Amino acid sequence: MCDPDPPFRAVRRRDGYLPLEDLGLIGDGTTAALVGLDGSIPWMCLPRFDSDPVFCALLDHARGGHFTVAPEDLVEARQH
Repeated sequence: MCDPDPPFRAVRRRDGYLPLEDLGLIGDGTTAALVGLDGSIPWMCLPRFDSDPVFCALLDHARGGHFTVAPEDLVEARQH
């Protein structure tokens, strides 16, 4: 069941990666991306699901690339 007002949680990483439960899938039926609790997009394939990834920090956080829209030094966040 979806909580209409989820609690804030600490943004945490382990070895440079967000836990899987801190990732959410967004898409339009053709393209999809994983969005992290911290506002990062660590995985995204364009223009289709079966295309090569544009961002692939899900597999290599140092060289895989990512995109982030978040305040600096984000400590906690929540997903809807």
